Amino acid sequence: MKKILVLPYHVNKAFKDAEYLSEGILEELIFLISSVSGLSTTSRSTSLYLNDNPAPHNDIKMRFAVDYVLEGSITIKEGQPLLISQLYDASNETLVLISKNEFHLEKWTHALDLLAQDISEAILGANTIFKTLDEDQSQAREYYQQGLYHWNRFTHEEMQLGISFFKKANRENPNFARAYAALADCYGIIGAMGYDNPKNAFKHAKIAVGKALKLNNKRSESYVSAAFINIFHEHDFEKAKANLDQALRLNKNSVKAHHFSAMYYIHISDIQSAEKHSLHSIKLDALALPQYAMITRICIYQRRFKDALDYIDMGLNIYPDAIPLIELRGSTNLLSGNLESAIEDFKVCINADNQDPKYYANLGYAYAKIGFFEESRAIENKIYALEINKDTGFFDYALAIIKLGQSDIKGFLKHIEKSAAYGIGFIFGELLNNPMFSEIKKNPRVQDLLIKFNHLGSKVLTKVKRPSSMITIVSHTNESLALDPQDISFIEANDNYCTVYWQNTGVLSKQMLRTTLKNIELQLQSYPDIVRCHKSYIINLNEDMQISGNVREAYFESTYLPIRIPISRSKKGSIETRFEALNRDI
Repeated sequence: MKKILVLPYHVNKAFKDAEYLSEGILEELIFLISSVSGLSTTSRSTSLYLNDNPAPHNDIKMRFAVDYVLEGSITIKEGQPLLISQLYDASNETLVLISKNEFHLEKWTHALDLLAQDISEAILGANTIFKTLDEDQSQAREYYQQGLYHWNRFTHEEMQLGISFFKKANRENPNFARAYAALADCYGIIGAMGYDNPKNAFKHAKIAVGKALKLNNKRSESYVSAAFINIFHEHDFEKAKANLDQALRLNKNSVKAHHFSAMYYIHISDIQSAEKHSLHSIKLDALALPQYAMITRICIYQRRFKDALDYIDMGLNIYPDAIPLIELRGSTNLLSGNLESAIEDFKVCINADNQDPKYYANLGYAYAKIGFFEESRAIENKIYALEINKDTGFFDYALAIIKLGQSDIKGFLKHIEKSAAYGIGFIFGELLNNPMFSEIKKNPRVQDLLIKFNHLGSKVLTKVKRPSSMITIVSHTNESLALDPQDISFIEANDNYCTVYWQNTGVLSKQMLRTTLKNIELQLQSYPDIVRCHKSYIINLNEDMQISGNVREAYFESTYLPIRIPISRSKKGSIETRFEALNRDI
C-alpha cells in the first residue's frame, strides 16, 4: 500500500471562490486516490496543517509515513485555466510525475479524474484499472465539494449552507449516496447540538441516511451517519453498535467510525473503550481538532485533569485559536479548582462568540462556585437577553448549568428536563460522565431522565440501603452535622478542617467542620463500612464506585463522585478485601 500526501493546491486569486476551489480539489483528490486499490492518502487535516507549516519532503516522510507528495496549482495560460500537478518521491524528492490538464470551472472535477488516473498509473503501473464511481457526475460532485467546504466550518450558518449544496448535488444526481450521507450528518449535528429544533432535524437526517444506505451500502460513512442518529436521537445503543461495527468492517481505518465509536461508548459509560477508539482516531489523524477535543473530554470524565491539559496544549500547538479547546481548558480548570483561570478562559470564548449561551453559563457557574453570586446572576440575565432561538433545548441546557452552579437544584431540574424534552442529544453523555453533574446525578428526577432515554436501562443505581439511623458529627467548635451515616459519600481533610460529603435527596451536599479526620473517624467507628482509606480521606464502601489504578497507586472512582478518592498503599489490601466482600453480598 503506497501512501500519498496531497497538499492543498495554490489557486490563482483571479478565480472566484479560490479558497473553496483549493479545499474542494484537496477533498476530491483524497477521495479519488483512496478509492484506488493499493493507494491511500493522509487526512485532510494533515494536508491543511502542512500547507500552513511547510516541511522538507524527507521530514514529511518520517513524520507521516508517506511515500509520495502531491502538490500543484491552478493558473491561467493564454486565457485558459490550467491544473498543474507534481508528484514527488518523498524519500529523495525525485519528480515522479508532472501533469498539466485543462481546467474548466463548470466541470472542474473532470480534470481530477484524469489526474488520479495518471497518478495511479505512475505509481502502480500502466495496467492500473481506474474508474470513478457510477454515482458520480461532474456537477453533482462539484456541489458536493461546495457542501463539504461549508460543513467543515461547523457553525449553524455554515451547516445550513452545506445542506443547500448537498441538496443541489442530489437534485443533479439522485443516486449520489455520499451527498445523502453528508446531508444526514449536517441535520444530525444541528439536532444533537440544538442549533435548531432537534426532532425536526433528526427527522430529515433519518430520511437522508436511509437514502444513502439504499443507494450504496458498501461505504462506511453511511453506517456511521446512521449510528449518530441511533445514539443522539433514538437512544438505541444496540443498533448504534451494529452500525459502527459494520462501518469498521468496511473500513477499519475510518477516522469517522472510530471517533463516533468513542461517542457511543461515552453514552453507555464505558469510558475505557471510548478512550481506546479516541486514541486510535488520533493515531490515524494526528492533526485534527475534533480528536483532541474528544480525548480531552474523556480525560475530564476520568478526572485526569493533568492529562486533559496536556492534550489541550497539544491541540493548541496546532490550532492556537481553537475556541473548543479553550472552552475545554476552562472546564478542566473549573473542575480541578483553578477557578480564576477558568473564568479567563470562558471570557475568551465569549469574546470569540458572544451569542453562545453555554459560554456564558460556564462563566456564571464559575462565578457562583467562587462565591460571586451577584456576578453569576448578571451573567444569567445576559443569557436571557441573547438573540438566539430559545426553543431548541440548548438555551435551557445553558440555564441548567448556571442554576446548578448557584445550587438552585429546583431550577436545574426544571431546565434540564425541558432541554431533554426538546430532544437535544448531547446532554445525556454529559449527565452520565461529566464531574460537573456528580453532585446531582443521584437525584431521582435525573435518574428517571436517564432511564427514560435508555441510558441506564434497568441498572440498579445504588446498593441496598439498611433501615435509617442517625448520628451527629461534632466538631471542635459549636458546629455539628446530623445525618444518616449510610448517606455519607466521603470525607476530605484539609489541615484542621474536614468537609463531609453526603447524599441529600439525591443531591451531593457538603459541609465543612473545624475538626480533624481522626476525630470524625472515632465518631464513625461503629459503622464498619465507613473507613479511613488515606491520610486525608474517609470513604463509604457502600458507594456506587470501583477501585482503579495499579500497584503503585489506587483510588476509588465513580460518576457519582466529583473526584477520585486515593487509597493508601498500606491500606490497599485490607480495603480491597472488604470492598469485594460487600459487592459479593449484594
